[in-house]
Order: sequence, then structure tokens, then C-alpha cells
Amino acid sequence: MNGLLQGQPDLRAFKIFVRVLYFTLFAAVGLYWFVLEFLKRESELGEPGILEPVFGAVGAVTALAVLFLRFSRIPSLLAGSSVETRQRLTQLRASYILCFVLAESVALYGFLLGLLGASTGDTLVFFLGAAVLFLLCYPRVPE
Repeated sequence: MNGLLQGQPDLRAFKIFVRVLYFTLFAAVGLYWFVLEFLKRESELGEPGILEPVFGAVGAVTALAVLFLRFSRIPSLLAGSSVETRQRLTQLRASYILCFVLAESVALYGFLLGLLGASTGDTLVFFLGAAVLFLLCYPRVPE
């Protein structure tokens, strides 16, 4: 019974940590958009040139990595394998953090493109992509 009692606080701490991190990083995507729009009004920017398709390709690969983690790695950890609960929570936390960071990086690619002079429509794709990735990666807690 003592192991069960020790496992419950771990599950509670896990839930609080990943959700606070999730909402903090997701909110940062909106802040990036706001700051970008402010900076674009304040300065004259050029054209991103070749960087636009490069960032688009890197963003697509990053999105695929997030989708792989979300639909391949995380479900197996949530399903509850023979791995000890504490070890499983550690692996699940690391997978969620990686998902969040990679989703955040998609927004950062759009932010950088905007700073380099890309149009609002071109940067919007990155911000919306990051938002969709975050929505798909909402943290779930194992049973």
C-alpha cells in the first residue's frame, strides 16, 4: 500500500507539471504573434528569400516529428506496459516536453520569417500549425 501512496503524488505532480508547461508554452505562441506584429510595424523589413521554403521544409519535418511522438510514442506509454509507473511517467513527461518544444519551434520559425520580412499570410501558417500541434498534444494522464 505504501508504494500506491507514493505513486499518487507522483501522478498528481506529473499532471500539474505537464499542464502548466503546456499552457505556458501554448500561450507563448500567441505572444510571439503579438510581438511579431508589433515589430513589423516598427521597422522596415526585407524579403526572406530562400529562407522561406527552407523554414517551411524544416517546419514540416518538425511537425511530423511531433505527430510521430503524439500518435506513436505517447499512446504506448499511456496504455500502461510492464514498465514501472515511475519510469513510465518519466518517459511520458520527456515525450510531452519534446512535443511541446517541437511545436513551439514551428511558431518560432514563423516568427523568424516574419522578422526577415515574410508576409503575414506566410507566417500565419506557422503559427496556426503550432497551435494545431499543441491542441493535438494536450497532456493526458495514465490511468
